[in-house]
Amino acid sequence: EIVRAGYSPSVRLFEAAACGVPIISDSWEGLDSFFEIGQDILVARDAAEASAILRGTDDAVRERIGQRARARVLAAHTSAHRAAELEEYVRPYVVGDVKVRAG
Repeated sequence: EIVRAGYSPSVRLFEAAACGVPIISDSWEGLDSFFEIGQDILVARDAAEASAILRGTDDAVRERIGQRARARVLAAHTSAHRAAELEEYVRPYVVGDVKVRAG
């Protein structure tokens, strides 16, 4: 159901990126709306490509990719960002000042 509403990337992708882990992902529609392919994340079409990336990418490049992904997530994809987006989506439907009580 969620996938039909739009892109539904795994939260694990963002968790790994937030930790500065260089990521190799399969390609899926919308990935480039979250990360810059080749700069923030690497994409492999199959196991052979993933293996080639692992063997052929030096430590400095991996470090740069991981840090770029981390910076992108912290700048635009945290839970605070999602909460702000949700507030903007519902704002037109809220009448008056709504206060939430812990209960």
